This record gives sequence, structure tokens and C-alpha cells, in this order.
Amino acid sequence: MTILLLKVTWLLNQEGQGILGADGENYLEALDGLLTDGFFSQQDKLGYWPAGYPIMIWPIAKINLANFALMVGLFQSFIFALSTVFFAHELSLNSLRKFAWPSLILLNLSPTLSLNSVAIGYEVTTSSLLLISLSFYLRMIRLKSKSILSIDVFGAAVALMFSTFMQPRTLLLAIGMLVPFAIFHFRGKLIPVFLAVSVVTISIAPMILIFRNLEANGYAAISTNLGVTMNIGAGPNANGGYSNVAEGVPCSLIQGNAAQQDNHKVKCVLEWYRQNPSKALNLFVNKFFFFWSPWFGPLANGTMARNPWLRFHPFAESVKTQEGYTMVFGAVGKTFSWGWMVGSLVLLVLGIRALWLRGGLSKLLAWILAIPVVLNMLTSIATIGDHRFRIQTLAFSSLLQMVGMYSLLSKNVSERGGRKNSIVRRTKY
Repeated sequence: MTILLLKVTWLLNQEGQGILGADGENYLEALDGLLTDGFFSQQDKLGYWPAGYPIMIWPIAKINLANFALMVGLFQSFIFALSTVFFAHELSLNSLRKFAWPSLILLNLSPTLSLNSVAIGYEVTTSSLLLISLSFYLRMIRLKSKSILSIDVFGAAVALMFSTFMQPRTLLLAIGMLVPFAIFHFRGKLIPVFLAVSVVTISIAPMILIFRNLEANGYAAISTNLGVTMNIGAGPNANGGYSNVAEGVPCSLIQGNAAQQDNHKVKCVLEWYRQNPSKALNLFVNKFFFFWSPWFGPLANGTMARNPWLRFHPFAESVKTQEGYTMVFGAVGKTFSWGWMVGSLVLLVLGIRALWLRGGLSKLLAWILAIPVVLNMLTSIATIGDHRFRIQTLAFSSLLQMVGMYSLLSKNVSERGGRKNSIVRRTKY
């Protein structure tokens, strides 16, 4: 509650449109189209990008346009706070209770997650909804509820539906959560029934977006930016991320609507990858590291320049002097950045391993936390290497890293204790 109040106070001191995320202006333009022309607006941004997030914040603008940015920040901060409290509460009631308070503290003190929850952007809210759905599944396990029509099944599916509404690729992450939970919690025919009910509910979100574009623009597609996005991260001059010299792949022009042209561009990129496997592999490796790169520094690669955390980041202040810039972007900064990135990945793997070895509910949690993280990374590798894409599963990866740190510290304590006991035995005898 204290952190939420601090964020509200900070948000009240922002001027103008509040805090904009990477695509903030695009969302505001799309919102203007909704306010002017309604749900079936033909505004370009509503067709090019998935329209879910502008539609989600549209009612807030209708209610209070003058304080729109503040109201959105409050709404998103409340969802984030609710998700962390709900998750910590469920952890406190099962075999993982020792991680309850650390999880609550870690997530709320995560600068990127906590501060970006007030920005105009979908990323943290989708992450929060993934955490809420996981909390519903933990609740079902605790209550031993096997009902397919329970409030928990419905609540988890709706949370995933809204998350998918804002970012359709979340459907892939949702399936990565549903399958291991279904196998763990249900038996026999209940597994496919649960999966069917959940997937149908979640699929309402992309169906709404397709219907909107069909009525407004005459094509059945969620959005028309996939081909462009993939093309930025591909081609002979690409580095896998955003680049001033990247020109994409050779692709002929075709006649057709925006969706047909987008599909054609996707095929061009896939064909180029097929014809250039070695270059494709190099790009995939680059995208992997870009996805896991720090928010700031010599290895940072992506669209997180507006990360509110950078306003307070100590290294961001250091680069204002020549000496500080040389240190941050020189050998010292590169060494630190590589250490941070490699250390983060090591802790992630250790966390998965630690939960896996515990078995039972912990093993399930390893699956549910790890699979969406991996799938999210693979979508970045398939499109653009951008560390901003990491935010959608940042809560999950942070939790795994916390468990990894705990297992590492516990092992060190055990080893020191073992050495001490050995010395005592040798001394005694």
C-alpha cells in the first residue's frame, strides 16, 4: 500500500499527458479515433497495431478526459498491486509459503515493473494479468477444486483473455500456462474439457479484434504490423534489432488490402530465413541477447528509453559527465553489463532447477513460470530483439531468479556448515 501511495504521489506531479511508454503516442492517436468515430473507427493505428489496449483505456477517457493519464496510471497500478498481493497470499497458504513475502517485496520494489505500471502502455498490465491467472490456479490446487465451471477457472480465463486482448501473442503464453496446469490438476477427460473451456474463453479477445477490423477496414486480421515487425529484424543488413541501416528482406509488392500485404511480407521474411540459414542463425543469437539485455548501458538494445526507472538509475546520471560516460560505455560498463546479463540467466536456470527438484507443486510452478518466459523470448527471436518484450513475463522471470538466488545462498550456507562440522569432527577425534 505504501508503494502504491508513493506511485500515486509521483504520478500527480507529472505534467501534460502523464508518462508515455514506447508506443504512447500511437495509443493516444488510436484513442482519438475511438473517441471521434467509435468502436469501428478507421483510424490507421487501430488497424496497424492491435486495438485492444486503446479500447481498454477508452472508457476511462470517456469518463474523465481531463485527468485521463492519472486515471489510467491509477487503474494499472491497482491491477499490478492486486496481482502481487493475490499471488503472495496464495503462496503463503501452500508449501512455498517461505517465498510469499519475498515475492511481494521483490515484485513491488522492481523498478521497471512498479514504475511502468503508471505509464501509457500495455506491458505491465499484461504481466499483472498473467500473475492473477496463475494465482487462480494456485487457489484451485489449494482448494482441490475440480469443477470446470468454478469461479477460479472463469477468473483465470478472463484474466488471460484481457491480457490477450491487449497483446494477442499472449495467447501463446496462456497455452504455455494452461497445459501444464491441466495435466497436473485434472485427470482423464477433464483435461481436454478444461483446455477447451479456457481456450474458447481466451479466444474471445482476438475474435473481437478481428471482427472490429472486418467491419472497419474490410479485412479479417487482428492487426497488420507482424510483417513489418519481422522485416525489421531480418535481412542482409539487419542486426536483429532496431537499426538505421537495416532495410529488411527483398519482397515484391502485391495488390491487396493491408492484411494481405502483411501476410505477404511475413512469407518473404520466412523465405529469406530459409534461404539464408547461417545469417538467420546469427540474427537469432543477436535477438536472444537483445531480449535479455539490460535496460541501460552499452549492451542495452530495444525500446525502453522511456523506462521511468532511467530517471532514477544511478548510471544514467553518471553519463552526463565525460568521465562517467567513458566508464559506463567503456570496458568497465561492458564488463558489468555482461556480468548482469549472464548472472540473470544463471539465476533463472537455477530457479527452474530448484523448483523442479522440489517436486509436486513446486515442479508445476517451474513449468508455469518458465514456459511463458521461453515462449515470450522465442516470439522476440522470431520478430525483433527488444528488451521491452521481456516486460510481459518479467514478473515470472524475476520470481524464478529470486528462487535461484535463494537456492544459491542456501547451498553456500550448507557448504559452510558442512565444512565447519568437518573441522569440529576432526578436532574432536
